[in-house]
Amino acid sequence: MKLYQIFLFSKQITMKKIESISIQELDNKQLVQNRLKSDILLSANLGFDDTLFKHPSRMDAFAAIFCVSGKAEAQINLKKYTLESGTIALHVPENIIQINSCENLIVYPFIISSSFIQKLHIEAKDLINLYMAAKTMPVLNLQYADIHILEKYYYLMESILQSETDYKNNMTIGVTTSFLYKIYDILVRKLKEKEYVRKVPERCETVFEDFIKELNLFHGTEHSLSFFAGRLNFTPNYLSSRVKEYSGRTATEWIEESVILEAKTMLKHTNLTIQEIAYKLNFPTQTFFGKYFKRLTGLSPKQYRTS
Repeated sequence: MKLYQIFLFSKQITMKKIESISIQELDNKQLVQNRLKSDILLSANLGFDDTLFKHPSRMDAFAAIFCVSGKAEAQINLKKYTLESGTIALHVPENIIQINSCENLIVYPFIISSSFIQKLHIEAKDLINLYMAAKTMPVLNLQYADIHILEKYYYLMESILQSETDYKNNMTIGVTTSFLYKIYDILVRKLKEKEYVRKVPERCETVFEDFIKELNLFHGTEHSLSFFAGRLNFTPNYLSSRVKEYSGRTATEWIEESVILEAKTMLKHTNLTIQEIAYKLNFPTQTFFGKYFKRLTGLSPKQYRTS
C-alpha cells in the first residue's frame, strides 16, 4: 500500500501547482546524514530554517519527524499544528504539508520510501490501520518513556546505516518494522484515549487498501464513486459499504475530502485562476466546480481564496 508524501519547498513567491518531490530528490539535497540507497533517510540533530517546507508539497514516503528543540508552526492538510520539543510529526503519502514559521527547529527525521515499506514484515491490516491513525493524528505529544524508546531506535538505525556489514539490508528491514510497530502502538494508545478506535472486519481490508491506492493516484481529479468502483471492478454500493464498514466513512466522503483538499490548496497557494483550477481538477465548467466547492465548504472558491 502506498504510504505518504512529505514535501520540500522552493523559494518561489507563487506556484503553478502543488509541489511533488521524490525521496531521491530529498536525498540529493544532502539534508540527511545516513541513508540506505534511497529507501531510508535518517539524520540526527538536523536543523531547519525558514527556507525549507515553505510551500505546500507532497512526497511518496512515510516519515516520522521527532522534534528535539525549537518550534515550528505547520499546516498538514490545511489544519494547523505546532511542532516543538517532545512532539513527533507523522507523514503519509497524499498529505499536503507546509511550514509557516520556524524558530531554531532541530529534528530527527526518519524517512521511508513507499517501495521499502512493502518489504517490511507488517501485516496488511496493521499497515492500513497505521495509515488511518497517522491521518487522524499527524502530530503527537510524546510521553517521556516513548521519547526514550524512539531515541534508541534512531541511534540503532544510525549505527546500522553507518556499518559495513553484509546484513545491513536485513537489519534495516527488521529495525524499521519494529520502529513502525512502536509508532503504531503509540497511535493506538492515543486514539483509545480519544475513543477513536473501532473494531473493523478483516474482509474489508483489501477493498479499503485498493480504494486508497486508487484515490492517491488521482489527487482529486476524479470525483465520482462510479469511477473508482469501475477501476476496482466493484459496484458503487459494494465499494461504499465496504469502505464505510472499515473506516467509518463512505467512499464518497473520502473522495470529496481528497477533491476539496486539492482545491483549497490550489486556491490558497497557487496563482492559478479559479477557471484553471476547475480545469486541473477535471470539472466540466467553473460554475460546476463552484457549486461543488460551496456545497462542501459553505463558501465559493473566490470567498475561500480571499478569506
